[in-house]
Amino acid sequence: MASSSQNKSSTPSNTPPKKSAPSSSSSKSTTTPPPKQASKSSGSGLINSSNIGLWLIGASVVIVALVVGFIVFNENRVKSAPVAQPDVPAEWISGRNLGSPDAPVVVRLFEDFLCPTCQSFATTVKPALVEQYVKPGTVRLEYNYFPLQQHEPGATMTALAAECAVDQGYFWPYHDKVFQMASVDQQTAVQFDDLVGYAQAMGLNTDQFRSCLSSQQHKDIIAASLSEANQLNLPGTPSIFVNGQLVSDSSLATLKTAIDAAAAAKQ
Repeated sequence: MASSSQNKSSTPSNTPPKKSAPSSSSSKSTTTPPPKQASKSSGSGLINSSNIGLWLIGASVVIVALVVGFIVFNENRVKSAPVAQPDVPAEWISGRNLGSPDAPVVVRLFEDFLCPTCQSFATTVKPALVEQYVKPGTVRLEYNYFPLQQHEPGATMTALAAECAVDQGYFWPYHDKVFQMASVDQQTAVQFDDLVGYAQAMGLNTDQFRSCLSSQQHKDIIAASLSEANQLNLPGTPSIFVNGQLVSDSSLATLKTAIDAAAAAKQ
């Protein structure tokens, strides 16, 4: 048996050979246009990514510079704000008390010069109280020291300095200046030489002030005020009493409500 792979057409075939299809080389060729090259755009029409990065960096630098400049400007404005004796009759200024002796409402303040909330209160709320209630004779302010442990040694040092200012009848201007400076520089604003410098700038007797502060002449007064604050179990600073009632917070709205109610009760 022959193998299935043996070629059966071993004899010539009578079938004429088929014409093979023309090869691709003999077919009519068409000209293929060359690929188009991307046209070059002018440099002004495109923004290079590296240029964008440089622009963003430059813009960021400008913004940071503006922010820093604003902060520095604002800090300098705060530090340079003028301080003066309150514009009330001289007899209404007595030590750490400010207001008419006959005022129907007494507002007692327990504060720490390095307490940020006290700083905000002293520079925003207190001036409003003076204008709206102290000057008309409705309120008398009484200031008390409450130096907090976390703000030592500056808190007690500043309280001692403020009491030295009391000796020369300048508690309230000194109070305002220290709060202005401490609100920006905190502990660095209440170093010994700075505290003396504030007194000197106000025209106080510098030698007397320096001696008072360096000897801690009024440490018993500060200790007694702190002891009272602790006995009252005050929650922190500022703590504010209106005719003996501790108010819930130090906002102007809360204080006005409490003062108006206390004044109405006295009528």
